Amino acid sequence: MATTSDDRGDTRIDTDPRPGPALRRAMDEALDRGEVGLQIAVYRHGELVVDAAAGTVSSGGPAVDRDTVFFVASAGKVSTATALHRQVERGLLEYDQPIASVWPEFAAEGKDRFTVRDALTHREGLSRLPEGTWVGDDWDRMVNRLAASAPSSDPVEREAYHAFTWGYVVGEIARRVEPDRTPFDDLVRTLVHEPLGISGVWHRLPESEHPRNAVVKGQLLVGDPFDFTITEDHDFNTPHHWGRTDPSGAWMTARGGARLWSLYAQGGEVDGVRLLSADRIRTFLEPRDGGQPAGIMIGSRGVIGQGGLMLGGAVPHHEDVLGFKDNVLWHPGGGGAVGFADLDAGISAMICHNEYFDERPLAAHPFAPIVRAIYDDLAG
Repeated sequence: MATTSDDRGDTRIDTDPRPGPALRRAMDEALDRGEVGLQIAVYRHGELVVDAAAGTVSSGGPAVDRDTVFFVASAGKVSTATALHRQVERGLLEYDQPIASVWPEFAAEGKDRFTVRDALTHREGLSRLPEGTWVGDDWDRMVNRLAASAPSSDPVEREAYHAFTWGYVVGEIARRVEPDRTPFDDLVRTLVHEPLGISGVWHRLPESEHPRNAVVKGQLLVGDPFDFTITEDHDFNTPHHWGRTDPSGAWMTARGGARLWSLYAQGGEVDGVRLLSADRIRTFLEPRDGGQPAGIMIGSRGVIGQGGLMLGGAVPHHEDVLGFKDNVLWHPGGGGAVGFADLDAGISAMICHNEYFDERPLAAHPFAPIVRAIYDDLAG
């Protein structure tokens, strides 16, 4: 392990494997801009080539290390999406079959026409949480309320990004084809995390991991549809929040997230374990059907693909705005976390942090320099 410190005496970078010079500069620049703590991991052709941490777990707190856990919000959707893709790969589901064929109650209020692909690509008109529910609510209560809900009649709202409800619908579909309707957390772990040797991604943070969890704060959302600022004493930073199941978000280490994204960068196979076909993954580079924008909750950069992941190449000037090359799958998290897979270069990465910002109104994503630095170092 190598560490460097600045003249104020605080630990700046904890790294192993060591990042290249461009990434080290980009991490230092992020800290100088006001970032509190950073954790970045990169896989290339299935090999972990960067596992670095910088800054502190809270303002004035201990140093972030490579095992610190971060809440990455919707950047964790890749985990839930992968579980559903595994069920299709196993022949238990088809993307274009009606949701109601495996979840009959979902047909209520005219939703019998919606397909598995509609749910995966945020097109079934349930972008709002049912009244009286919340993220982390009892699973059965939540999915029953969603099944009984009427879809929006507004075509724009119907296809808007389903920030909070998406994981419940996609997760319940994945569960419904299991004979015992395996609990969501167990299903994702069994189908995705364990086969890939991932121990650093959770949709509900185990008590054993609580001491490693970073304190998050800052502006999760600014302006429409609402302002959401998190302080260090916010519920987000309590065991109450950590103990909720969030199928639309996740807690993770950057190393765990980057390894999950490496499944896509490697064409569906990691260390000899194949979970998805390469041809299937390539279809995820196509935009979703319908043509409606994803809406203000995700912003203009959130171009949704057929696999439920975002399309880096579909964003105008994506290399300047996001730092990505072509043929990239990615997903942002509220507050700024980013994970991506470059299918051509065989590169995957995860950027975790704890000083949240709303990147939607900004000209470029604040972590675009970090993404470009990853490419620069690996090209050198």
